[in-house]
Amino acid sequence: MHTHYQKQRGFTLTELLIAIVIAILITLTILSSFILNQRVLRKSNIKSELTQNARIVIDLMSREIRQADTLVTLLPADDSNPMAVAHELQFEDGHINTHIQYIRYYLSDNLLKRQVIVYYFASDPSTYVAWDDVDPFGGPTQEVLEDRIVGENFNQIDFFGSDNVNIELELGKSDEIVEMKTIINPRNS
Repeated sequence: MHTHYQKQRGFTLTELLIAIVIAILITLTILSSFILNQRVLRKSNIKSELTQNARIVIDLMSREIRQADTLVTLLPADDSNPMAVAHELQFEDGHINTHIQYIRYYLSDNLLKRQVIVYYFASDPSTYVAWDDVDPFGGPTQEVLEDRIVGENFNQIDFFGSDNVNIELELGKSDEIVEMKTIINPRNS
């Protein structure tokens, strides 16, 4: 009886090393693709967040400025002189007809804030007057009734325009920048 030993064939060390290297390359390619997709998604989400913040603020300011009775802030006609451009805006609230009050938008750090302001004379603090009224003792006292945050991640806000109010916003977060511009025509300008 003749026995044949079959030669058992396995992987050689070289074949095994090549297979491991190929598996590592495939894994690294998939991992780097995943990381790149995550970065793109994160940047896209940040841009969307900034754009949404800007749109909400522009919508709020637009509605209020359109109803403004008077603008208190003197605005330059255009933005040709960056030193003359206003970085805050105050106007008489046109939504309130029981008393006189003013709305002010301004930046504090990277937060856009909205104040509700009233003016009165010390002789009659319960009667609100116009910001530029005077009595025998001088101008009125200013009181802030409300000061709240209406937007975040704001780098800059500019106001200018003679007939219309031009608003230019710049928002930023994690090296992403969004700029928006709008023109508003106040009803009483």
